[in-house]
Amino acid sequence: MATSNPDDSPSSASLEPEIVANAPLEADSVDTDSDFNDGDSAIESLASSTASIRDDMIKEVRIHGRQYTGYMEAKYVLPMDEEERERLDFQHHIVWLTLDQKLNLAPIRHVNRALDAGCGTGIWAIDFADAHPETEVLGVDLAPVQPHNVPPNLNFELDDLEKDWTFSRKFDYIHSQMMIGGISNWPRYIGQCFEFLESDGFLEVHDIDLVIRCDDGTMPSNSAIVRWHNYMHDGAKKAGFPLDSISHVPKMMKEAGFVDIVATPTKWPINTWPKDKKYKELGKWVSENFNWGAESMSLALFTRILGWSIEEVQVFAAQFRADLRNRKMHAYWDFYVIHGRKP
Repeated sequence: MATSNPDDSPSSASLEPEIVANAPLEADSVDTDSDFNDGDSAIESLASSTASIRDDMIKEVRIHGRQYTGYMEAKYVLPMDEEERERLDFQHHIVWLTLDQKLNLAPIRHVNRALDAGCGTGIWAIDFADAHPETEVLGVDLAPVQPHNVPPNLNFELDDLEKDWTFSRKFDYIHSQMMIGGISNWPRYIGQCFEFLESDGFLEVHDIDLVIRCDDGTMPSNSAIVRWHNYMHDGAKKAGFPLDSISHVPKMMKEAGFVDIVATPTKWPINTWPKDKKYKELGKWVSENFNWGAESMSLALFTRILGWSIEEVQVFAAQFRADLRNRKMHAYWDFYVIHGRKP
């Protein structure tokens, strides 16, 4: 992946985002479900609670048997119970595999302060703090689900990143992972990242473009997986946050003032249909992640916004899971790794 030297002068920096090509995948000839029956298990949960946090940020509500943050009437629409925390750690492992077992791709150097914006369970921040003991790392999230026992150079805070940022010092590196569905105003979010970076600091975004794709016509337009996406986008639009912003982030970063912007999309297959070994493995993990989260991802939107009953959600989630296992449908999502430098 081509990147510019962070020490280049602004006049020599690349102003246009570089979009790395995403090659088509060849489908495997085997159409069985055997790849899913090997007993894979999720990564051990790091879930816990932090203490001494403002009361309005730690309210909890239970809806349909799932626990949600009660902040701003559950602004964050995914559950935040033990089951979901385990899925988020599992999802982090998929991102790690996608990045070829790296935590970041931005050419960062001499990072004094790093921010994990929307740190979730804190697993990335913990790994990054361990790998960079010289760096002061801060993780920020809406929900108090981070562990107590963390590296000495890591702290967690609870805050709403869509409000005005009030950090007392700037950062050399800001990391943002899987925030789709948690941000209503992406240009403002990117702008605040730019404002709170030091010169030559990097913003790196890891996120899924929640738009289902298929290159060979094997995904019927009336399939449950297509209809699930349509319902999700309809509910998210009515709730006030987009699910298809990630492919536009490079442009937003350019407009905010970032340079040396590189966007690398990687295909996340819905299951093990690709012939290529790496993408077959990714598909196996991705399928399990969405199979696990079929209800948690849609429960709040479908019931609160679209007016579905819990029984309707459960039946439709079963249909969605069936499509996830159908290796005759060569569908995928694009997962983006995007980074840019503040000149």
